[in-house]
Amino acid sequence: MKLSAKIERKIRKYAPKGGLDNTTRVLLDLIGMGQPLTLAHSERVGLTTEAVCLKTGKDAKAGLFGGLLHDTGKNTVLNFLFDGRNISAEEYAEVKKHAIAGFTALKRAHLFTAYCAGLHHALYERGYGLTARDFPKNWQPRTVKKVLEIATIIAICDDIDASLHRKTTIKDDSRLSDMPLMKRLETKFPDDHETVKIALEEARKYL
Repeated sequence: MKLSAKIERKIRKYAPKGGLDNTTRVLLDLIGMGQPLTLAHSERVGLTTEAVCLKTGKDAKAGLFGGLLHDTGKNTVLNFLFDGRNISAEEYAEVKKHAIAGFTALKRAHLFTAYCAGLHHALYERGYGLTARDFPKNWQPRTVKKVLEIATIIAICDDIDASLHRKTTIKDDSRLSDMPLMKRLETKFPDDHETVKIALEEARKYL
């Protein structure tokens, strides 16, 4: 599965500096070769995050590229874990490694996007990935705040898209697993209910 024409147009529109445009193309192409469902998911999350950022006054370019590359680390996880079948708690433990792997892959060249990848599963109870201790000590508070804002929107859009499209069932003991979607999202992101509503509205456009 190849990068969609819509995403290619978005990449050209924003023309990010530092080679992020070509990095995005290469990493998404790699995902598409082994995990076409993950590529489609990454594209939807990128577009939904961009739309939410536009509606909430956040950096839409950062949202698009952070969303597109949030699952970069899944290139290091066995492809069959993303083919739509049910996975066990042990297999889920392997899947969880993708957040840190994505951060590691991106951090040399695209640090902001790397932190979005590393944090997008760490911003709710029982989450995983990077923590606040992992931020560079020399970063200004406003930079940390921006990363956390964008990563939170990505986390919300990621969760919604997985709920609406993913067929895989994870066998774990999460107390949230049986909740209705809106209730679960409001429980996971108690300070971001308005963002949840906007993201859900935008994500449903891809059904």
